[in-house]
Amino acid sequence: MAIIDDISRDLDWREAEIASMRLLLNRKDISSKQIEVLLRAAWALLYAHYEGFVKYCLTLFYEEISIRLVKCESLPISTQVFALTKVLKQIRELPPADMIAEVTNFKSKYLDSFASFPEVDTDSNLWPETLIALLASADLDSRTVEMNRPKLATLVSRRNEIAHGQKNFIAEYPYYLTYETAVYEGHLEKSQF
Repeated sequence: MAIIDDISRDLDWREAEIASMRLLLNRKDISSKQIEVLLRAAWALLYAHYEGFVKYCLTLFYEEISIRLVKCESLPISTQVFALTKVLKQIRELPPADMIAEVTNFKSKYLDSFASFPEVDTDSNLWPETLIALLASADLDSRTVEMNRPKLATLVSRRNEIAHGQKNFIAEYPYYLTYETAVYEGHLEKSQF
């Protein structure tokens, strides 16, 4: 099965949940207090799917590279660095003589080997800077994220306040939709895998 099929399937269930929330928000038989609660829930759900989808896609991306038995040296430098993060950290911590031995054999020992990747880590909150760094490690374009940086930062910040029980209310449904649009624009970019 192609990676694009996996991504499409994952996005389908996420979009179905978000669409279900939209249907609830558009009902005419609910009170303003119920809309207020639904908007907070929609915000938290949107963030959850934003982070979950990014992590899922990047994980698939790296798994596909590993399955194809791609040698580390054939990857872009930023992706090599991500694949070798643990090794590079270990080498930096070696005594000087051991470090020189590792550096001397680095190409044959690490670059000529098949790429293996660490887990994609969103640092508990997928701030725009974190997403940009993750995309850079994968050598993927982050222009859409840059363009939507303020909205994505607000999405994360307000979601954190909601998740921690603070009184952060979403003003109205059209306002929420602008954040949904920002998330979807970023997802369309990532579907280029």
